[in-house]
Amino acid sequence: MNSRHGLSPITLCVLVCVFSAFPWPAFGQGRSTDRDSPRPADLVINVFIDRMPNRAAAGVTVQVQSGFGNVEADLKTDSSGQVQCHTLTGLHRLRIYGPDIQEYDSNFEIELPEVRHTENVVVRAKPSGTTPSTSYSASSGMVSTSRLKVPEKAQDEFKKGAKALEQKDWIEAKKRFEAAIGLYPEYDLAYNGLGSALLATGDSQAARPAFEKAIALNEAFAEAYRNLARISFAEHNYHEADTLLVKSLSIDPLNAWALTSAANAELLTHNYDAAIAHARKAHTVPHQNLAGVHIVAALALEATQQPFEALKEYQLYLDEDPKGRDAALAEKAIARLRATLPR
Repeated sequence: MNSRHGLSPITLCVLVCVFSAFPWPAFGQGRSTDRDSPRPADLVINVFIDRMPNRAAAGVTVQVQSGFGNVEADLKTDSSGQVQCHTLTGLHRLRIYGPDIQEYDSNFEIELPEVRHTENVVVRAKPSGTTPSTSYSASSGMVSTSRLKVPEKAQDEFKKGAKALEQKDWIEAKKRFEAAIGLYPEYDLAYNGLGSALLATGDSQAARPAFEKAIALNEAFAEAYRNLARISFAEHNYHEADTLLVKSLSIDPLNAWALTSAANAELLTHNYDAAIAHARKAHTVPHQNLAGVHIVAALALEATQQPFEALKEYQLYLDEDPKGRDAALAEKAIARLRATLPR
C-alpha cells in the first residue's frame, strides 16, 4: 500500500472479510433452538465516574436484570468500582445508582461463545444542588422525564417484547413493541425495540424510521445510533455509518463494537488517522471476538506509511486470535513487512 489516498481492490476485499467477522446482534430467522439456548457466563462490571480512570467508590448499587426486567443480581461495587456475578448469555439490562451519581440504565448482550464478559460503564456524577430528575445510560444517554412517565401497561408490553426479542420470536416482539408505543407514543426504548425486531426479519427499510424516531425522542440514545449504523453498513453508506458511530461514542465512549466499527468505516472512507485512533482505543477496553480491529489498524498504518507500527498490529491480531480467519493474512503481512524493513 503506497498511498494515503486509497485502498487497493485486494485490500477492500480483505476489509469486507474482516468486518464480517465482527459480531452483530444475534439476529436470524425463526425461533431459538437448543443450540441457541442460554449458557452460563461470568459477568464483570467496572464502574467509572465521568471518565476513565476515575473508578466509582465502594457501595454503588449495580442491578443486573434479564432482558425482560427480572432482577438477576443486586450488587455493590468494591473499592475498585467493580462487581462480579454469574449469569447466562443473552440480552441483559443494567441499572446503576448511588447517592452521588446520576442513575444509569442500559442494555447489553453476552454472546453465546462467551464464558466471561466485561462491561466498562461510565456514569456521571450528580451536579451539586440538583435533584435526580433524569438518569444516564451508555445506551440511551440522558433519559428524559418522559421515560419516567411510561405507564405501567406500556412497560409490561415492552418487557414482553424484550423477552420475545431475546427468544428470537420477531413477530411477537414487533407486536408487543407496537402495543407499547400505542399506549405511550413517546416510548423511545419501544421504538428501538421495534426497529430491532424489524431489522431481524431483514426489513431494514421499515427498521430505519423506528430507530430514527427513537433518536428524535432521545437524542442521546447511543444504542439507537449503533443500530442505524448497522443499516448504513448494509447499504454501503460508510460515511453515514461513521457519523452515527462517532455520535454514539460521544455518549458511550467505551463500547468496543462501536469503536471497531467506526475504525472500519473510517478505513473504508480513507480517514486513516481516525481509524487508527479508534482501533487503538478499542484495544484499551475488553474486545473479545473483535481481534479483527488490529487488521483494520494495520491496514490504516500501512496506508499512512507506518510499516513498523503496522507490523505490531498484525502481531497483536495473532496474539489475540492465533487461529482466527485472518491469521494467514496477518502472517503473510508480517513476513512481507519484515522483508522490507531495515534490520
